[in-house]
Amino acid sequence: MIAVINILSKETWTLMVVIFGLLWYYAHRQWQYLKELNIPHDSPSISQLGHMGLLLGKKTAFTYDNDMKKKHGPIWGAYSMLSPSITIHDPDMLRQIFIKDFHSFPVRKRTLSKINGAELNQGLTVTEGAQWKRIRSSLTPTFSASKIRQMTYIIDRCVGNAADAFDRLVGSNQGVFNARKIFSRLSLDIICSAAFSTEVNSQDDTQKEPEISRRARSLFNVSLFNPLPIICLIYPPFERVLEFFNYSLLGRENMAYFRAVASHVIEERKAKSGAETTRVDLLQLMLNGEISAKEAKSNKLEKGNCSIGLLILFLRDTLQRLHVLQLPPEYSGAIDYDSVRQMKYLEMCVNESLRIYNPVLRNSRTCDKQITINGVTIPKGMTINVPAFALSHDPDYWDEPELFKPERMTDISRVDGMVYQPFGGGPRNCIAMRFALMEIKLSMALLLHRYSFVPSANTPKPPLKLAFGVTVKSAIDYDLRVVRRNTT
Repeated sequence: MIAVINILSKETWTLMVVIFGLLWYYAHRQWQYLKELNIPHDSPSISQLGHMGLLLGKKTAFTYDNDMKKKHGPIWGAYSMLSPSITIHDPDMLRQIFIKDFHSFPVRKRTLSKINGAELNQGLTVTEGAQWKRIRSSLTPTFSASKIRQMTYIIDRCVGNAADAFDRLVGSNQGVFNARKIFSRLSLDIICSAAFSTEVNSQDDTQKEPEISRRARSLFNVSLFNPLPIICLIYPPFERVLEFFNYSLLGRENMAYFRAVASHVIEERKAKSGAETTRVDLLQLMLNGEISAKEAKSNKLEKGNCSIGLLILFLRDTLQRLHVLQLPPEYSGAIDYDSVRQMKYLEMCVNESLRIYNPVLRNSRTCDKQITINGVTIPKGMTINVPAFALSHDPDYWDEPELFKPERMTDISRVDGMVYQPFGGGPRNCIAMRFALMEIKLSMALLLHRYSFVPSANTPKPPLKLAFGVTVKSAIDYDLRVVRRNTT
């Protein structure tokens, strides 16, 4: 120990102690902000990076918000490193934030919003003001019922590829398969085909996995403890430095790849000189909604609709884990867009699955101007956390919330949209919600018409243990077994 101490001079040790002391003093000064606002909160600590260690901890991530509600009530504060935030667990206050006072909370969050590469830094989830309104309004018709109906052929084809894979499994592996691998690849194929006009069959394990599939999966392999985002939380101006160098948390190579793919397809479409394309997909519908350079300049907007960034964002936002559901065994007939909309029990199962396995742990909004709601003053610049997962598991709103009960979703119009929000809420909810729901329902209907999915030797008993990454996912890989149904 003495030898280690003697490596450095007394002056160096003194300087290190002074620097550490100053950092400790600075941190504790920053940690007085919530106290000055009279927002209840646990004491932050350096060892927990404020409260971030608990927010992202394996044992605490899914229980933290409801534990804090029991301790502090429906409003409490926390620090991500030195950045303060307020969590609101009150549906009435959330309704006011999301809808009535949307003008005071027009963006989701500004923290860590400029470290995803040039395309996503201007994406729909982070852009603001007139630019956001223009992009949102131009994209909304893309996800109308009539447009989604035109894109169901993509789901049919991709599910057909999945059926081929299941047939091979039944014949060669007694039907046992890795649930996450098969269903995530099915979702991946649908989204890549719809967004990038690329025929993908990543489910064919007799062939090498397509590069677009491999690249798309790697977008989700993001470490929550990357040192650069942590530095941004300590010193927010550093985020602008990363933006200047076009740093992307998703990987520079991945962003370059999808930029090249999208650019190539866009140029091919535009080269048709106004001729109608025979393929209807998300890319074509987005290109149809672009504005001219003259219109963009006159309205002080960016030209076009940021197609490349929006496609990548669509890929990330829409790829959710597909849940294994069951169709009523007596169902028969054509399975298409219209018939799936009539499958009430299927819809109930999907909605209940999204409640239990809410794909998003939290949503957020940023306060743009000081406002007082229900006696609580929210200062300008404050991040408001919306505990989406905790709300969907709160026993104050759900009877036996950990149990799978599709019947509670019999009438979705009677379910509070602030308590149940797998796709967010208000004007900045997920624009691709309709497409995502149709993808899940039509895929499951087509598959469950031909197959049954039963437990295998290593299938865990419910409730499924979860892990938190870019989205909520199962903590372990597990197998299921597919069995052909007699549909004659």
